[in-house]
Amino acid sequence: MSRTENKTRGALLPSLLFTLLIPGLLFAKIDLVIANDAIMPPKEVDKLEEMGGELYEKTGIPVFVAAVAELNASRPVDFLNRIKEDHREYILLYFSINPTAVNIFASDGAKKLIDIEQILSPLPWRGTIKPIMSPAFSKDQDTKNEVAIFNGYADIVDQVAQSKGVKLESSIGSGSKDSFKVIRWIFYGILLFFLIQYILTKVRRVRGES
Repeated sequence: MSRTENKTRGALLPSLLFTLLIPGLLFAKIDLVIANDAIMPPKEVDKLEEMGGELYEKTGIPVFVAAVAELNASRPVDFLNRIKEDHREYILLYFSINPTAVNIFASDGAKKLIDIEQILSPLPWRGTIKPIMSPAFSKDQDTKNEVAIFNGYADIVDQVAQSKGVKLESSIGSGSKDSFKVIRWIFYGILLFFLIQYILTKVRRVRGES
């Protein structure tokens, strides 16, 4: 091998290594759960970080979540200002306990990757957050908050992955989310049953008085 070929190989090696390493440098691990006022347990936080971290590595789209106890103490704009300093594209799932508030904020590019209206829909066959927070979902409030945040975040991550054409090994899959839909349907069915019973009782009373 000639000296010229050795020099060429020596020059190409650093370039090749840089090319291979640059994606990792660009999308290094970041904290995606940027606020958690003792609302989500550690295991849930770890799973959110796992799903969001894999998505970020494969697409470069960070999906943040902020779960706060007081809306006035930790406003969405405060988190967004910090996020925008480091990320041109982003999604933020914001959840407040007092008062109860949930919203999704996204950059123009990331907004096209998800269906925000569907995710935040109160309808049990569409939404993945608000129906769980309703009285029809008969769990204690802390559990409802945890499930709502987790389910909504998972839905956002899966939608971004699907839009980008990537597969996530950490995804909870449709089976888990479908089970929540079944539960919601059961409770809404029970609620509807009692509503019909109430209406029938009222009608019978009116007929009996007439």
